[in-house]
Amino acid sequence: MKNIITILLLLSTVMFTSCYGQTKPIGQEPLNLESFNFDTKILDLYPEKNKSKQFKNFYEIKGTVHSQLVAKDTTYTNEYSENKKAIGIEYLQQSSTSIDTMAVFENQQFQKVNIATTINGTIKVINAVADEITQKQCDALIKTLIKMYGKPKKLKNNWNETFTIYEWTTKNKIISFVSAFDDESTTMKIVIHEENQTIASGEKEPHYVGYLFIINPLLKAEVFGKMKTGDFVYLDEKME
Repeated sequence: MKNIITILLLLSTVMFTSCYGQTKPIGQEPLNLESFNFDTKILDLYPEKNKSKQFKNFYEIKGTVHSQLVAKDTTYTNEYSENKKAIGIEYLQQSSTSIDTMAVFENQQFQKVNIATTINGTIKVINAVADEITQKQCDALIKTLIKMYGKPKKLKNNWNETFTIYEWTTKNKIISFVSAFDDESTTMKIVIHEENQTIASGEKEPHYVGYLFIINPLLKAEVFGKMKTGDFVYLDEKME
């Protein structure tokens, strides 16, 4: 009887972990944003073994073709004064490829993941970026979110007022989504022909970029109005 109870307890622990916590590192399998639990440890997502051996304060996450670099940065208040104070840590993915899937929400795939934590490692917010998506895909994701969480609050982005932030609040999380049109006017595309050993300019392909944020409601005061680096600028809401 004792052995049976022990086995049942072990099975319960495994089921709890698989249902409520992301245990595999980012890059090893897509991060499930819909079921993500904020009790997940940051070391589960960026384990010590994934630290870059070449670059200090960087991690290397597995990609389809090659690994992607993630920079680990400490954030401060009063950063350039004598009273500066460390308030958090950000893990910012530096590059991505269209064939990688680092995170998913329902049917939408995301190629980049950025995470911000408290100075003690509690996850405050996860940002997933879907690069080169269509307006139809953006609309489909918004419809999915409305079906799941109801009518959203619509806000303007403080960094660029032409961007609309859609926001849903639930008991366990706050979800925000914003899309931005990229006409690739500042992008240089290069096409490499290996057979001919030539390099040519590629055609511009205007597209949308989708930014999804999953926010810890217990730490929202440390997120809204406080994060203005990297892709987190798209979360910066305009105050009325």
